[in-house]
Amino acid sequence: MNSVRTSLTHWGDGKYTLPFLDMETSAMHRVDLVKVGPENLPECGIGCIRSRDNPGYQRKVEWLRKRFDEGLRFLLLRDQKEKPLGFLEYVPGEFAWRPVDAQGWLFVHCLWVFPAGQKIRGLGSRLIRACVEEAGRAGSTGVAAMVSSGTWMAGREVFLKNGFTKIAERGRFELVVHRLREGAEPRFRDIVQDNWKCRGLHIVYSDQCPMLSKSVNDLCEMAAEYSLKKPRVTVLKSAYEAQHAPSYYGAFSLLWNGRLLSDHYVSKGRFRNILQKEILSKLLTHS
Repeated sequence: MNSVRTSLTHWGDGKYTLPFLDMETSAMHRVDLVKVGPENLPECGIGCIRSRDNPGYQRKVEWLRKRFDEGLRFLLLRDQKEKPLGFLEYVPGEFAWRPVDAQGWLFVHCLWVFPAGQKIRGLGSRLIRACVEEAGRAGSTGVAAMVSSGTWMAGREVFLKNGFTKIAERGRFELVVHRLREGAEPRFRDIVQDNWKCRGLHIVYSDQCPMLSKSVNDLCEMAAEYSLKKPRVTVLKSAYEAQHAPSYYGAFSLLWNGRLLSDHYVSKGRFRNILQKEILSKLLTHS
């Protein structure tokens, strides 16, 4: 039995907080569920980064303000001290920042429960159910999400146990849906690598994820340390561009001479390994 119980019958558009109780333990938790939009973004923050001095925070805020006009919202769980416990970001499918065609659906960009929130069972499921209820009120066909067993994306299990079914797969990525009414299924778009061919390192990313700008700066610094030409950096500016990105994650791609090296956030240590294995060793071979 799920221990979290609440109703969103009187949900407002970004203005109301609805409490619910978690009774997994003998202690009682009071957690607020807030829908964040343009009106309450300054008060609620972006969810995943708390420090407003973080460059990624500011870039995400600028990105969100443009996306709100397209219908993007996110659901934020926080404790009574207003500490974030988890969030789910969603958008009308035609404005999804992933290489998918999901018109008519609500599309989940990301689902994240913080370590503090993981001590309270059922928060991820509650966010998903709240999103499904949002889709019902909006008259959407349903809710779609891209999931993966890899890093930087939610796994499929939490969606499957909340009524979603898998409909498509591309490599490590899967499309899952919770259908509410008749309509065309979402689909993966084809990745056309020829559109992204250029010599050297090429980083393609968007500010949909506020963690990525730091990764981009780190990669450029490390490339200089190894005497490589400064990477070309392309910042995706629209949902259309993200839907035609060089990888299915959409928000980040690292390429070398047009070949995909990584489709998610790259740390300095991992980039060093990629440099040595995929680039430097081959440059020495051909020198």
